[in-house]
Amino acid sequence: MRIGICEDEEVYRKLVSEKVSAFFQRLGETPVLDVFSDGAPLLQAMREGLRYDLLLLDLQLEKSDGMEIAEQVREMDQRVPIIFVTGMENRAVEGYGVSALDYVVKSQLDQRLEKALGRFWKKRQEASLLFETSEGEAVILSFQSILWIESENRGVKIVTAEKEYHNSSLSVGKIVEKLPMEVFVEIHKSVYVQIEEIRRIGADNVIMSNNVSLPMSRRKRKEVMGKVLKTMKGRMA
Repeated sequence: MRIGICEDEEVYRKLVSEKVSAFFQRLGETPVLDVFSDGAPLLQAMREGLRYDLLLLDLQLEKSDGMEIAEQVREMDQRVPIIFVTGMENRAVEGYGVSALDYVVKSQLDQRLEKALGRFWKKRQEASLLFETSEGEAVILSFQSILWIESENRGVKIVTAEKEYHNSSLSVGKIVEKLPMEVFVEIHKSVYVQIEEIRRIGADNVIMSNNVSLPMSRRKRKEVMGKVLKTMKGRMA
């Protein structure tokens, strides 16, 4: 799990980082924390392909406005949860414009941050897949993190931006039963991709966000195009 923290005050960068790490370590998770003092390097990291599971943004940064940063984040990623952590108590309503998960005032950091992180964790668990690998490791994969799922030697391969996971005895069908099919589409027999991770559609292939080309059945092309267009319209609604 990768979490971005954007805060211009050093004391709060350290405090928020410590509290976030402690919260997830109690859950048995060790997140990667990318800590930024301004919004520009965060946006650059995302443009270069970094994907975040959660962002914590200060609204009032020294060099930029946190809400404007959040709006640019939304242009690149519609679904990453955003928690605003700020000293300003009168801008909470603005968070609705970028679908913020929560709004934590710094004066109430001790009381409110853990509750906000708890909300995030609950939503993540509800939108996740428990997958047991061939090595006997049980991993929790959020649907958002999955690029595609495909059959592999009578088993299953799940690909995320960071890693591939394999199970040699589990069928794709068992996984598909759990997938939200408004989020995924079958592009070829037993190959399901996350719609928002498609970057280009060819005559017989799709290019994913990690620049991997996957074969696409020609008879599936119309359905794939339809789902991609529907998803794009949903973003603009």
